[in-house]
Amino acid sequence: MIEKTFVDKADRLARIVPHVLAQRGLEPCFSDWVLTRSGRGDVWLYGVLDTRKIARMERYTSPDLLHQVSTVARGVPVYPSNTNGLRYGFLLSGRPRLPGRVDFPGIERGVVRMGVDLRGEVKCTWDRLGHLLVAGMTGYGKSVFLRLLAHQAIADGARLLLADLDGATFPMLVGCPALVAPIAGNPQEAHSVVGLALGECDKRAALYAAAGGFPDSLADYNHLAVKSGEDPLPRLLVILDEYNATAVALGGARGQFASDTAALAWRGRKFGVNLVCAAQDFAKETVGRFRDQVAPVCFRVQSKELARSVGCSEAVHITRPGRAVTTRWGVFQAYYLDKSDLATAGAGGAGVLSADELSLALWAIEQNDGYLALADIQARADAHTGTGACTDAGARARTHAHGGQGYARRLASAWEVRGWLVKDSQNGNKRRVTDDLRQIAYKLKTLKTLKTLPTNPQTDLQTDLEQSTSLQSAELARDPLADVPGALVPIGYGLYKPAVKGLQREITIITEVN
Repeated sequence: MIEKTFVDKADRLARIVPHVLAQRGLEPCFSDWVLTRSGRGDVWLYGVLDTRKIARMERYTSPDLLHQVSTVARGVPVYPSNTNGLRYGFLLSGRPRLPGRVDFPGIERGVVRMGVDLRGEVKCTWDRLGHLLVAGMTGYGKSVFLRLLAHQAIADGARLLLADLDGATFPMLVGCPALVAPIAGNPQEAHSVVGLALGECDKRAALYAAAGGFPDSLADYNHLAVKSGEDPLPRLLVILDEYNATAVALGGARGQFASDTAALAWRGRKFGVNLVCAAQDFAKETVGRFRDQVAPVCFRVQSKELARSVGCSEAVHITRPGRAVTTRWGVFQAYYLDKSDLATAGAGGAGVLSADELSLALWAIEQNDGYLALADIQARADAHTGTGACTDAGARARTHAHGGQGYARRLASAWEVRGWLVKDSQNGNKRRVTDDLRQIAYKLKTLKTLKTLPTNPQTDLQTDLEQSTSLQSAELARDPLADVPGALVPIGYGLYKPAVKGLQREITIITEVN
């Protein structure tokens, strides 16, 4: 049901917009007025024009006309669309806004959850994430975002190589079992971190060659390794904070450190290495060494040159901590992760298992002699009631979308890669929980700090928060009418007849569109 206040606004616009066109010598040839609510909750009024009566289309879409229409409409945003005829779209509910803060909702196995944009959650797999260039001034979310990545990498069983020159980003991970080497605290140690990562690429190249089957990715290799009884390889996350300062201290863009980092960017993805270079500022020549291999994520930056050079010119206008501009995901609000959550995960605590995974592990350990068959995983994932029922709506959705057996196989494979499940050769190769998973499960059971994942990360996306004009333009860059059916055919609708005399067109109120 569309509220009366929007109906009244639509009535007023349907009366005054034709007069604006007539005053400019244009025929107000509207054939329909349609009021509807989009799937995202926005309320739109569409004025559909009869193009058979329009001689010059450009006169109806000129910036001057649109500005005048918006002004007369008391600031209501108006967007023209001529992809299918000609229509004006009036956003009656106002511009959508991103929230000022969104807490991290919890892990999703194999997925990097970064934040929310105007269309929902921003996330992708580690493979699709690739390498990142993260820029941002102090206090605007760069360090929080780096911790968010490290937190999820630990939860997914990845190993970490970290450089933290000022010691302010990752002090809580000192001594973390996931670290391949101690956290680098000076430029020379940071160079050693890159050397270790390149050495790991060499090692994995040899393993790929010996595996047979010509694996092209970490997932391909691990599938072959598990199948042949070999140990799978973990993903490797390399984060180089204060990268620009390190590069300058070690010879600049032509120094060996910059060359080795560029080589890692070119080689790493195939071998399951994700590289993140972060800094408050980047020299243009330094970025150029690996620009084509990284996706920029820019929080607020001071340098217009930097913002333009990485394709994120709107980053200089950001006013909210956690707000990021990217070339791949557009504008989004990054999730906020408290330092204590990363410290707990780094010590092997909460965050490594989801609530349903913990329930499954404890059931196998305490009620099934430590064994966990695919049928057990499938049965418990499909359960909706009773002890140990699946409470994770996201897991249920994935189970039903792809089939229970497929979900069970994916989870078992992921746990085998983590070293949490092994096949017991003494008992018909039945899958058995390992001591590593036992320790994690009992620690989580004792901590009792698990949080249930929310079923709708888009909640509160309409929070009304201020933002700069240029950033609003970036948020609404795509055609706001793109999701509207071309023919605007209602499934069920009511007709609202304005009380104002002389209005010849009724306003169709669509309650549902296909």
